Amino acid sequence: MNRERFKTILLLSLVCLSLYLVTKVWVRFPYGTSISFEEEVAVLEDYLSIDIIRPHKYLINFNEDSHTIFHSDIDNNLWTSAHSSLGNILSSDHIETEEVSEEEYISYHDKRSIVFYFPEEFNVYILARFLDVPQPNNIVDKIQSVDSIYFYLGKDKPFLVFSHEDFHLKIYESSIKLESLKSKINAMENIGNITYYYPMRDTVDVNNNIYIPVKMSKSIPMVYVENEINTDNIGDLRNIAELFFQQDIDYIREIVENNGSVIYLHDDRVLKINHRGFLEYHAPLEEKVTERNLYISLVTASEFLFSNLPVPKNLYLSKIEEIEEGENLGYRFTFKYRIGGLPVVLKSEVVEDFIQLEVFNKYVTSYKRFIRKEMDTEASSLDSRDMLSAYDIINMNYELIRKDYVTRHNMEDGDEDLIKEEILSRIVDIYIAYVDPCENKTGERLIGVWIVKMEDYIYAFDVYDGNLVVKKEQ
Repeated sequence: MNRERFKTILLLSLVCLSLYLVTKVWVRFPYGTSISFEEEVAVLEDYLSIDIIRPHKYLINFNEDSHTIFHSDIDNNLWTSAHSSLGNILSSDHIETEEVSEEEYISYHDKRSIVFYFPEEFNVYILARFLDVPQPNNIVDKIQSVDSIYFYLGKDKPFLVFSHEDFHLKIYESSIKLESLKSKINAMENIGNITYYYPMRDTVDVNNNIYIPVKMSKSIPMVYVENEINTDNIGDLRNIAELFFQQDIDYIREIVENNGSVIYLHDDRVLKINHRGFLEYHAPLEEKVTERNLYISLVTASEFLFSNLPVPKNLYLSKIEEIEEGENLGYRFTFKYRIGGLPVVLKSEVVEDFIQLEVFNKYVTSYKRFIRKEMDTEASSLDSRDMLSAYDIINMNYELIRKDYVTRHNMEDGDEDLIKEEILSRIVDIYIAYVDPCENKTGERLIGVWIVKMEDYIYAFDVYDGNLVVKKEQ
């Protein structure tokens, strides 16, 4: 009897222990989805990389009268240098926070500082997890998403500002050290050869806080590109198919179309490589996904990216969209990349963007990729022509922008000064980029452009003659 009683007690103990362990491994993520398989998520986290979350614009404020903007972190590693400080801020138990007004925040740009602007607003919890912060502090409750992060680099007590649109959260932390960022900014200032940018509210007297240059200090390199995928080599295409399907080519069905495009089939998955180098992969959804989870979907996207074809060095996440497929809920992630430190825009009606994934938590159902590699040619040198400034571009193309704006908004004729003020105040961003004409498989010269982003259109104007190169609706 005692033996049976002992067995019963032991069994109950084991059950209780199991329940305890299950509660310990149960992970609850934001957006309402729960996962009870922490080991599986831990494996996926090996592919997490803060590198896919990168700023698309860096505003350096040397002082009240000196500002500059650039779009690449290659030479200075400013964003990388900020990682440890951000991680400390998001994990510290000794932070002080206060909300500041839009006017006060704008005044901070007259102080020595750097602002990291992101192409997409990012959930602060997700940002913390990508910075290896397992238990973020209450900052994630005070501001859930950010589209820019400000670092004060002056002589007074250091602070950060997390911003989302016109909401700004000022953050102090007693132990924060920003010496690395300060030294890098000092070095940039000492080297010189800087193109200075000024707020539009000062240069053209409109209610717009974006920065534009009045005069350019240097030109940009001439760059030639070629397709990442050599579609003329069937052996290369078969190797890609084996990589995606993890099968020998003998077990993969191959269909060669008349135009040179090749389709590979395995089970219910499809891989198509267009004759111009555009790759598309599609897979069925293995189970219903009725609750979307941004964190898991980003981890899955990262795993897929790093497990297949090589990832371009300057790839960054530029857009996150919620999608639906029947009752299933997921995300579409769009990735862009830079060449020579500048963003690249595709001039193509066939290819929408460089890399795009549709992800439903643990499942990738669609993957599109069109990557162009920079060619190592002797012609890749600075153009000898003088670049137009953003100020020049606006003046030369104002009538085109005005015509589109007035038509789009059904505006009637009125006070021309008021119309111009309204149009200029609605410019969302201006920056230098390259346009890829997408006409040649190899030896394609990229076109240097000024991108002018309105609320309705994106314009690309040649940096040397001001002519329109691309116009797309937003």
